[in-house]
Amino acid sequence: MEEERLHVQSLSKNRAERRKARTKPPLIYTSIPAAATTADGVEDKASPKSLSFPRLTLSLPAHRELEDDGLVSHRNLLVVSDKSNKSSHVRRGLKTTLHPTPICGPMASEASQLNPNNYPPSAHIGPKSRVVVTGALSQLGMEVVLQLNEYCGVEYIVGIDSAQPNTRHDRIEMIESRYEYIQRRVPGFQRLMVPVFGIYPHPDLDSDTEMGFDLVKRLAPTHIVHLAGMEEGHGEFINYGDTNGASAFTEGANSSLMRRFESLLSMDQVFRSVAGCSTSQPQVVYISSNEAAERSGVLFHSAEGMAGVADPHPASVYGTSSLLKEVIASYYHRHHGVDSVGIRVPTIFGPFSRPGSLVNDLTERTIRNAVGEDVEGLPKFHRGSDRYELPKIAARREGADLEVKEQFVFVYDVASALVVALQFKSDYNNPHIDPNGPTLLRIGSKMTASMKQLKERLEGHLPPHHQSEEIWPIANNALASVVHSSGLSIHDNERNLNLLGWTHKTTLHEGTKSMLAWQALKMYPFGIPPSIPSFPLLHSLIRDSLNSLSYHALPCASGCRWEGSALCSPSAWDAVIETTKKITETCRFVLYSVDLRTKLDSIRRQSAPSRRKGWEESFCKIAFVSASSKLALKTYENELNTKAPMIEWNGSRKAGYWIVVTVPGTEYTMSEYERSLAKLNPTLFFGKHVEKAMYINHERVILTTDQAVGVMYHMDLPARKKHEKKTIVDEMTKENKDIWLPPQPQRHSVLFTSQYNRHSEGSSNVKDVASFVMKASGIAETKDIRAQVSFYEEATQYTRSDVLRSPNYQDSIRPGLNFFPLIFVHSTWLVHELKSEFGRNLRCEIYEEHSLWGNRDMEDLTISFVLAKNRVKMRLGEKEESQFIGPEEWYPLLIPREPDDEDAVKEGPLYLDYLDDAQQVATDSRGHEIFISFLNQK
Repeated sequence: MEEERLHVQSLSKNRAERRKARTKPPLIYTSIPAAATTADGVEDKASPKSLSFPRLTLSLPAHRELEDDGLVSHRNLLVVSDKSNKSSHVRRGLKTTLHPTPICGPMASEASQLNPNNYPPSAHIGPKSRVVVTGALSQLGMEVVLQLNEYCGVEYIVGIDSAQPNTRHDRIEMIESRYEYIQRRVPGFQRLMVPVFGIYPHPDLDSDTEMGFDLVKRLAPTHIVHLAGMEEGHGEFINYGDTNGASAFTEGANSSLMRRFESLLSMDQVFRSVAGCSTSQPQVVYISSNEAAERSGVLFHSAEGMAGVADPHPASVYGTSSLLKEVIASYYHRHHGVDSVGIRVPTIFGPFSRPGSLVNDLTERTIRNAVGEDVEGLPKFHRGSDRYELPKIAARREGADLEVKEQFVFVYDVASALVVALQFKSDYNNPHIDPNGPTLLRIGSKMTASMKQLKERLEGHLPPHHQSEEIWPIANNALASVVHSSGLSIHDNERNLNLLGWTHKTTLHEGTKSMLAWQALKMYPFGIPPSIPSFPLLHSLIRDSLNSLSYHALPCASGCRWEGSALCSPSAWDAVIETTKKITETCRFVLYSVDLRTKLDSIRRQSAPSRRKGWEESFCKIAFVSASSKLALKTYENELNTKAPMIEWNGSRKAGYWIVVTVPGTEYTMSEYERSLAKLNPTLFFGKHVEKAMYINHERVILTTDQAVGVMYHMDLPARKKHEKKTIVDEMTKENKDIWLPPQPQRHSVLFTSQYNRHSEGSSNVKDVASFVMKASGIAETKDIRAQVSFYEEATQYTRSDVLRSPNYQDSIRPGLNFFPLIFVHSTWLVHELKSEFGRNLRCEIYEEHSLWGNRDMEDLTISFVLAKNRVKMRLGEKEESQFIGPEEWYPLLIPREPDDEDAVKEGPLYLDYLDDAQQVATDSRGHEIFISFLNQK
């Protein structure tokens, strides 16, 4: 301990001043990229590039396994070590090195040996490739982008996605679960372009659009993956996830042909741009559907050239439009020489499924039924909604109520085929390739099942908590034709093996289990209390699926990961948690401060005790300090010198009124995820009887015990069972007047802090808030802070910009609703409600967001963004209200209340005379309202 202290002191003398003005990004939980290589493929250990790290890491669970020789790993627990900078990715036993190779992927490598003329070096994918992915936020698009990054090391990827439906609610969902994930997980992802129609950006955002947007000239791609217009499953184009009346693709609550027209338009725009390329054309792969052959309404010829029998499948709009996409590809091949590869796919299942689709909602329904309804302490998903009723689910897909069997293939396997196809060029001397047009392949599997069988398989993995009497609906039309899909033919399977080296790897059993585990982590990313009856089932499901999952490991001390599932990592705080729990086991409230500076020699501002009976005894006052600090050395000099075990003496002495608890490490040796943990999320730090914990910055805040008691009690407001008269001072006349307050349920605040009222100084946009936070903390802007601010600006732009939406949605937004309300948080003090599961989830959301960006002293920007994002979720527009009963049915978070509300709370001690312009979090099982409260300051 003494050696560490001396070492830190010597470092701090030289670096303290320059560290004061900048921040340090974390180097935790990162995937080490491929080592740099020389031109002949030999690893260049001297190259500084071999030691570089991606700027961020993943934040949401995905179905992938990461293992690394340079990572200390317990399954997927990632902590950087210095053993090696070699990196590999392991997935279901298939090991793929990330060193640059002549061709990307083992399947492509095998296929190129069989057919070398189909895989010329110019088509190979590598770090220098430039890839454009349309439909980048789709289920398949997400997987393709991830594989291009993980397996090919592509450093330039641009995504184009119309982000439909374009309501603010759905945009937030896409930003949270898709765009933010890609931004953090894929360092090479440059930007997301959101067009209004087709792939062209809006002319107000791009002046060249009016003269014609040329994809190839603008972005200079070497490879294009065209996924825009892809739909999930047979006949699921009716009300395809759109909000009625708030999308370009609905008309009178029924889907129109606009979605298909956009799909065909974007196809033409991509191929027209490639056709106009004056240099070498980029590789083009587009997605089609098995419905092009089965449900297009067009008779095809058999292999012998004879006309086939009449197609027994009824024609579908999606089948016809998929066939038209193939016709467009054939036209540009014949008249403009555009070479492309079309991939016909069956029903895709797996992670990143679209909310509202049948497979997604069946998966969510299974988890929801396993957890149980109205369970104490759990967030309510879609409370009171009929979205999960089986008749509603079955009605979304043609043939579901007829138990029509469909062919299934896992999304990871499909993306693997696309990555290989991106490097494929047609060799018309190959007998497996049709010389009359561009290459068209049909991929899939032998796995077939009906939607009813899929439901039963999901419930086999995760049985419902209570057996339901609800049964799968049966079609009223008994004479309806039932035509089942068959598995992939032997001919197609052999052709795929020969040309792509591809075959599906994931069974229906493995895939559905992985899909359930991914969805469980998405619905409950921070776990559920072990006391919940369904905890063992869900815990077992996640534990068994760890080899097929990927996630961002947070410290175990945060309490923000599933307990006991190896989803968390060790931290410096593990050494003190048992000590603080023992110290606070008899306390009702905790007042604490965190100061990890080595030069700290005293607690600057003490907390005067109370003379009222029982008040001081209900409080524990703890100061967390570095074990290398002057204060620790002064307080525990003998113990540190004798090197006695810390657990034996830690927390046994005081500095003034504060119990001193030493923490191994300092503000310089700790990463930001460790340094900010105690402040933002003390969930597991204190005894089980502690109700509330209040963090204060001891250098800026003076708080006596009496004042602290007032703060704690002010977070709980009693119920008002009837109208009550209250006398207030009229702001205009300055005279007293009586008002009547309406009845209200009991209220609890789960988070209480201060906010600054700066409306007079301009709008509260992201840059304003970031500048305010940096000025208040005395730090300079860094590259990593700019990256965080830039992403937050994009998120707000995609959410509230009218030019990124269809005109009829713009008309549906009521004045004042299209906003992203950032606030100026100044968290020199924070009060946490420790007994609320809603409060725990909110703390974890804030802490995870801040940890992933890792920008020191920028937690107030993170808090502001998280709260603003959740407020937007609750401000649903006029059109949404006609479909959804109320905001609680979607997210149990944050309904804002205005300061001039008649029932705004204005009572309380003078030093805490604040307005409850707070935000309602939820209503718990007892009917009590849960809020976030702010103390307004100027």
